[in-house]
Amino acid sequence: MAVINPPAWMQAGSYPARNDRLALSGLMSYPGFSVDEATPMRIRQGVKPSYQNYQLKVRAAPTPNMTVIVSGGFCFIDQHDVGGVGTYICANDGDVVVTVPPAGGTGQYRKDTVVASVYDAEYAGAVSEWRLEVIQGPYAATAAQTTRGTLPPNAQILADIAIGPNQTSITTASISDVRQFTVPAGGIVPVPTNAAPTRLHPGQVIYLTDVNRFFYGTQSGGTGELQTAPGAWTAWTPTWGTTTGTNIPSYGNATVDCRYTKIGRTVLFYMKITFGSTTNFGSGAGTENWTWTLPPGLPLAVSEAPVGAVALEPGSTVRASMGMAQGWANDNSKIYFNITGPMVNGGSTSGGIVDATSPFTWASGYKFHLIGQYETTS
Repeated sequence: MAVINPPAWMQAGSYPARNDRLALSGLMSYPGFSVDEATPMRIRQGVKPSYQNYQLKVRAAPTPNMTVIVSGGFCFIDQHDVGGVGTYICANDGDVVVTVPPAGGTGQYRKDTVVASVYDAEYAGAVSEWRLEVIQGPYAATAAQTTRGTLPPNAQILADIAIGPNQTSITTASISDVRQFTVPAGGIVPVPTNAAPTRLHPGQVIYLTDVNRFFYGTQSGGTGELQTAPGAWTAWTPTWGTTTGTNIPSYGNATVDCRYTKIGRTVLFYMKITFGSTTNFGSGAGTENWTWTLPPGLPLAVSEAPVGAVALEPGSTVRASMGMAQGWANDNSKIYFNITGPMVNGGSTSGGIVDATSPFTWASGYKFHLIGQYETTS
């Protein structure tokens, strides 16, 4: 390996097409995976993102048959025949109809793959062009056993197509969108969590499309979350259970109003639950204390941490009481309520944890309010 001369676009210079491709490579996003560390001239290849990501999208024909339609758009494909010789720009200015090979007979299943592929006679073969094509997969005895066929070396995968025995048309249900997207260096890469790069360069930003969150690479080699102003809080219905897992209560026609938001690793939430005439409060055995699940996927970072104060309100006939909401030691995704305060008339109330008969026997119309916050794990 050596310094590559002359540099691209030098006045009165003469150089191969490879130099132009390398100039493009230098402007594209870094792949961001550990395997790419040893190949520094690689890029993150893929499709140019757009509103609703319609570029090079594969869809079924209006009247389904054994073809699919690939919409217009751009993609960037790295050279893999020999490697390290730059990136191709492939442009399609409108819908292209691509034919899918006929299905097999009884008991024959396939996974065909729609790809954008580049062929360059300078390095392999006899043609120099790019194509939208379907690569037929091998037959399998069941749909679950199907695999992709052998793809061209310089290819960007666009969609997988499930082909069943004697199938005569491709519908939307048969098509799985498997495009990856790429942007120039400094751009924000849209990517689902399960395909996110793990080795972001410092300052590289990715947008996780399935969870609507931004992350960036740090100087230490890790990642941090880019904070954005929270919008409307998200509603959730906590799972109501007991510490013993027996005599499980149920909401019935209770009114459940619970919402949360997340800022960094801080979760803000409130709970207001008004019990109804068909609510089942479970048992008042004293050991079947109530538990409530926290917002989904946001467990406590610190076991048994207090998360807020809860007002326990039975209405006008029985005096109210107070409690402290606290993480359950056995499960950091759940909280329970420790009774902490006397009744508002000054009378004492038994301590312990809220259940069907503590700090009073719960009934229709009774309710509680909780406003809380806590640190979550990520």
